[in-house]
Amino acid sequence: MDDAYKTARMAWITQYHQRLHRCCVGEAKRVFTMNKVNPLYVPRNYLLQGAIDDAQVGNFAALHELLEVFRQPYEEKPQWHHYSQKRPDWAKEKVGCSMLSCSS
Repeated sequence: MDDAYKTARMAWITQYHQRLHRCCVGEAKRVFTMNKVNPLYVPRNYLLQGAIDDAQVGNFAALHELLEVFRQPYEEKPQWHHYSQKRPDWAKEKVGCSMLSCSS
């Protein structure tokens, strides 16, 4: 990262913290409000590609589960915890999970 980027980032963070302190909303209320408009579960490439791969061999279970998860993307459910995780290392090199073709 270059110095200009670091300086700009720190300025933004400082402004954000100042705004939070001016705001009359407490931390818990702010987090609750943000979670209502930012989905916990999003259709990540590696999740979709896994469901596609399974469906191509006749196994539609993952596809049906993803459909159920994405019908309620804001509602946290313990059994869906793995759908909110960052992309696993194995997906970084798998076609369809990270690398997109030029036609994408």
